[in-house]
Amino acid sequence: MNSATLAPTPAASGAAARRAGPLPTIAGLATAAPPQVYEQRDMLALLGLAGDEFAEGIFDRCGVQRRHLGTPPELWATTLQARTAHTERLLAGLATQAVDQLDFDPADVAVVVAGTYYGLGGPTIAHRIVEHCGLAPETDKYHLLGVGCASAVPLLRLAAQALSDHPGKQALVVAAECVSGFLTTCAPGDAKVKIVGSSLFGDGCAAALLTLGEAREDTTPRPRILDSVVHQIPDSLDEVRFAVTADDSHMNMSRALPVIAANDLRGLVDDFLARSGLTRGDVDHWIAHPGGRGILDGIRAGLELTEEDVAPSAAVLAENGNVGTPSALFVLERVHELRDPQPGERGLMVTIGPGVTIGMALVQW
Repeated sequence: MNSATLAPTPAASGAAARRAGPLPTIAGLATAAPPQVYEQRDMLALLGLAGDEFAEGIFDRCGVQRRHLGTPPELWATTLQARTAHTERLLAGLATQAVDQLDFDPADVAVVVAGTYYGLGGPTIAHRIVEHCGLAPETDKYHLLGVGCASAVPLLRLAAQALSDHPGKQALVVAAECVSGFLTTCAPGDAKVKIVGSSLFGDGCAAALLTLGEAREDTTPRPRILDSVVHQIPDSLDEVRFAVTADDSHMNMSRALPVIAANDLRGLVDDFLARSGLTRGDVDHWIAHPGGRGILDGIRAGLELTEEDVAPSAAVLAENGNVGTPSALFVLERVHELRDPQPGERGLMVTIGPGVTIGMALVQW
């Protein structure tokens, strides 16, 4: 159901009533990825999986056609620790590349909230952005680790909460990922979960400019965050893990994730939307986590969505792979490009990550 007015509907007003003051608004959004692009058909050989029947099936069905990876293949046989300097440079480069595309006055930024799946020590991405952009030394700096694919919602929530202490100021939200920093070659006998993880992930960064309220002179529809929540599913801590040994590192994703997407999401989404007096039929645009073909199919089945509903997510998955921490923001950018949301239309961001954590954010343009 589409709305034709900028004014919040009664249901939207109910969500806004839980937040005193102006609504957090995504006033700018940009993404960046390494220039090196690897076709999925070539990745099998580069990872040492050519001729592996199981791997070939997984790589063919996972929904990824190509990925951007900033770590060269010759480093994939080295340890995570041996790549630390390279990974730090790559993450910082992607972060600054994304932030530099945003239009803001450094004097107006009071908060930087950044996130990456794993950490290599300080200074963090948030510290580096303050230095790179010439922000005030007292800028609030936060960095989230280990939230991974669920990160977009908590990053936006934290930025909005921090901005409440800085009336009239703005926040930078930076979600960066360098999965190639821990991508390793495979060998006969490697666990199937390692092969599955090797089929999916890519590098990338998204940066968003968050304000409280909208600039009066800005007539472009911007997504305002009406409500959000981060839900951790009990007894699911081991379903997504970062596995690291002395000479190996990989993502360990269980086969339960698509099942969780299919079976658990519907009730969570319905309850969340009901807080605002809405149903799934009131959502115009779905910003669904592009975690892989299985997860995306689980989301579609669980929420009774069409292929067209998740087309922006499928496009991001096909062209970038699962970029982890910034993935939902990549999808939001694609929704803007493909769907051109109109004033009054609503969107629902749904993220799934370690924990297992489900993030949901209701937005209205």
